[in-house]
Amino acid sequence: QGIFWLQKMYAAVREFRDCTRSWSSTAQRCWTATLCQILLCLLVHCCFTIGPRYKDINEDEMELFDAARTILIVPLGLACAFGMIERCSKKPREQALVTCGVVILEFGVQITYYNLLSLGGLGFQNQRAHDYRPIYATRWIGWFVAVPMLIFMNLYPIVDNQRFIQVLARLCPQMAASATYCWTCFLGCVVLDPWIGWTLNVFGCFAYILVVFDEVCFVSDHILATRIPAVKGYSIIIKESVFVFYTSVWLMGNWGFASSYACQRFYTVTDISLKATMALLMFMYLMCGLQETEIEKDQ
Repeated sequence: QGIFWLQKMYAAVREFRDCTRSWSSTAQRCWTATLCQILLCLLVHCCFTIGPRYKDINEDEMELFDAARTILIVPLGLACAFGMIERCSKKPREQALVTCGVVILEFGVQITYYNLLSLGGLGFQNQRAHDYRPIYATRWIGWFVAVPMLIFMNLYPIVDNQRFIQVLARLCPQMAASATYCWTCFLGCVVLDPWIGWTLNVFGCFAYILVVFDEVCFVSDHILATRIPAVKGYSIIIKESVFVFYTSVWLMGNWGFASSYACQRFYTVTDISLKATMALLMFMYLMCGLQETEIEKDQ
C-alpha cells in the first residue's frame, strides 16, 4: 500500500513539473516576482530593524474577531457534511472532493487566524500609519495562506476538462505571488526605515498587478469553453473588485483616512462574505455541471 501511494505521488510530481513547462509569459513574470519578493523580504529581515510590538488591546476589535470566528463555524460545518456525503457515495467524484477539500481548508484557516486574533493577534505598531495603531501579524499570516486558496476557489471551476494537478500547476505562479505580496506588504508596514517600508509596499502592489494580468490571461484561455461562463466571469470580477477595495482601505488606513477599527471591520466583513460567496458558487458550479452531464447521458 505504501509503494502504491509513493508511485501516485511520484506520478503527480512529474505531471506537475510537465505542466510548469508550458507556463505563459504572465505566469513566468508572477514566478519571477515571487522569487524577487522572497529575496527582498529575507534581505530586510537580516539587515533592517523591525518595529516594536503593539502593547495595547483594542477590546472592540477583539470582540469583532471573536464574533467572526463563531460565524465561520456554520459554513465549515456545511462543507464538512457535504464532503462526508460525497466520500461515502458509491463513486466519489474528484471535482466534488477537491471542492470540499479546498473550502474546508479555507474556512479552517480563517477560523484559526480569527481565533488567534481574538486572543491578541500578535500586534505590531504600524510604522507606515500616521497614528498609533496595530497591524496584526496573525491576520497577514492567515492571508498568506488564505488568499492563494481563494484564487484557486475562484478559478478552478473555470476549467471543466482538466485534472486538479494540472490546474494547480498552472495557477501556482499567481498563488505564490499572492502569498508573497502579503508577506511583503506586512513587512513594509513594520520595518522602521520608511524608504524600505514604502519600497516593499510598492513592490507588493506591483506583484498584485502581475497576478491580475496572469488571471486575465488564464480566464481568457478558458472562459468560453466552460459551463455558465457569464456567472463565473462575474464572480471573478466581484472578487477582483473586493481585492481592490482591500488595497484601498489598507492605504487609507496608512494615510490616516480610516480608523484602525474601521479597517479591521471592513477586513472581517469582507473576509466572511467574500469567501462564503466563493464557496457557495463553487458548489453551485459543481451541481450545475452534474445536471448537464446527466442530461447529456440521457440524450
